[in-house]
Amino acid sequence: MFTFIHAADIHLDSPLRGLSRYESAPVDAIRNACRRAFKNLVDLAIEKKAAFVLLAGDLYDGDWKDYSTGIFFSRQMGRLQQHGIRVFAVAGNHDAANRMTKALQTPANMKMFSAGKVETVILEEYSVAIHGRSFKARHVDENLAAGFCRGIKGMCNIGLLHTSLDGREGHASYAPCTLDDLRAKNYQYWALGHVHKQEIVSEDPFVVFPGCIQGRHIRESGPKGCVKVTVAENAVTEMEPVPLDVLRWTLTEIDLTDTEEYRDVLENVREAIEMELVRAEDRPLAMRMKLTGTTKLSDHLAAFPEKLEQQIKALGAETAGDDLWIERVENMTLGKYDLETALADDTSPGQLLRAIVSTPDDPDQIDGLEDKMAELRQKVPPEAFGTNSILDLSDKQALERITREAKKMLIGRLLAAGGEK
Repeated sequence: MFTFIHAADIHLDSPLRGLSRYESAPVDAIRNACRRAFKNLVDLAIEKKAAFVLLAGDLYDGDWKDYSTGIFFSRQMGRLQQHGIRVFAVAGNHDAANRMTKALQTPANMKMFSAGKVETVILEEYSVAIHGRSFKARHVDENLAAGFCRGIKGMCNIGLLHTSLDGREGHASYAPCTLDDLRAKNYQYWALGHVHKQEIVSEDPFVVFPGCIQGRHIRESGPKGCVKVTVAENAVTEMEPVPLDVLRWTLTEIDLTDTEEYRDVLENVREAIEMELVRAEDRPLAMRMKLTGTTKLSDHLAAFPEKLEQQIKALGAETAGDDLWIERVENMTLGKYDLETALADDTSPGQLLRAIVSTPDDPDQIDGLEDKMAELRQKVPPEAFGTNSILDLSDKQALERITREAKKMLIGRLLAAGGEK
C-alpha cells in the first residue's frame, strides 16, 4: 500500500485579484499566497511520506516577472528530493505560454512529460504506470486523451492530463475529450487539471479534478487544495481532499426575509461572519456578502448602499479583526411595498420612479449610455476600469450588475423620501 498526492493549477506568483488595490485589504495574507500554499503541498507530501506527487498542469501563471519564481519552485522540488519523493508533471495552457521555463533546468527528481507525444513512466517498486502528455501551445483543440495507450495489465495505471473534458463553466475549452474517452483506456486513476473547482467526475475509474491550491478571486471561493490518494493491490482504495490554501474566499448569502429591525440585519451579518470564521479554520477570509430575501427594510438598505457597506465592514473588523476582509456587499433584497401604487402617482417623483423602473437592465438597450461611458473614460484614470476592477466597463456582466444596483438604489431613495412626507 502507498499514497500519492495529486495537485494542479498551482499558478505560482499569480496575484490575488480584486484585493491588492484596496487600502483595507489584508496585505500580509495576500503576499506570496500561492507560494505559501505550494509550500503546504510539499510539507504534506513529506509528512505523509508520499510515494510521488502528480502536478496536472499550470504550475506557473504565464511569463514570470523574474527568475525568482522558477528558483522558488526548484527549491521546493529539492526539499522533496531530500525525502526521495519524485514528481511527475505535465505543462498546461499557462505553462505553454511561459518563455522563461525553458531557461531553467528541470529538477533532478521531476519528470515533465513531452508535448510531442504521450509518454509512459513505469515505477516497478509500486507496480505503477504513469501516462502523460503536456501542452505544446497555449491553445490546444486536439483531443489529447485519444493518443493515450491502453492500461498495462497487472499495474495501477494513472493518466496525467490537463483538459476541460467536455466543458466546465467558467473555463475555456482545452484538449477536449469525454469521460468515455478516458474510461476506454482501462486506467485506475485519471489525474486531471485545468478546472479550479474540485470535482470527482467518476469513481469507476477515478477521474478527478483536485482544483487549484489557492483561490485568487471570489469565483474561486471555498476550500482549495489537493487530494491524497491511497493505492493497494493496484486499486485506489481511498481519496482524501486536503486543504492547502492560506487565505480563503467565501461568498456568503444572508436571508433577511421578514427582518423588520435594522439592528437584526446587523445581528444576522455578525452570525454569518462568525460561522464563516469557524469554517475557515483559522485562515484569513476575503468575503463577498449577498443580502437576499423579502423585507420591508429593503428600501432603506438600497437607498444608502455605501453607508450599509461601511457599517458591515466595521462590524466585520469588530468581530474578526485583521482575519476578515469584506470585498463587497451586494443588496439583493426585495421590498414589501406597493410599487404599483407608487408608480401610479402622477407627481414628479412618481414620473421619475416610472422612468427608473422602465430602464432596461441590458446596457445595450439604454439610449445614450455608450456616449456617457465615453465621457466617463475621459474623466477617470484608465486603471479604474481595468480587467480586475469592479468597474470593468468592457465586461457586460459588470455593466448589468452596475445598472441593476443603480436602479435599486434610486428606487430605494425615492421611496424612502416619499415615506418621510
